[in-house]
Amino acid sequence: MRGWISKCLHVLRARVEERRRLSSGNFRKMVQDIRQMADVSGRLWIQDPDFQERVNTIHAEMDQLDNLLAKRSFQALSREKKQELHKSLQVSKEELIKSIRSAPCPTDRIQ
Repeated sequence: MRGWISKCLHVLRARVEERRRLSSGNFRKMVQDIRQMADVSGRLWIQDPDFQERVNTIHAEMDQLDNLLAKRSFQALSREKKQELHKSLQVSKEELIKSIRSAPCPTDRIQ
């Protein structure tokens, strides 16, 4: 009996966590984080025009996603589509973190 209740509670917690992870509020937070990281990495890689173009593309895509989140059509998306979108945003976030970490030093002088 305890095992059955424990299993039900575990399943319920997993559903609540997934619903929270795939909520529009969580996606908005991720969009803001990615925009901020793109701004920072764009400032760090200011000498690279190709990277600046990528930053502009990221901003445009985040604007589109923000517009989608404001509409009711986002709520109509299937759970699988939302999971794919979440995974894609996670990958983008990780790539931006890598670009920030690998940025060249702004000066040759040792601080």
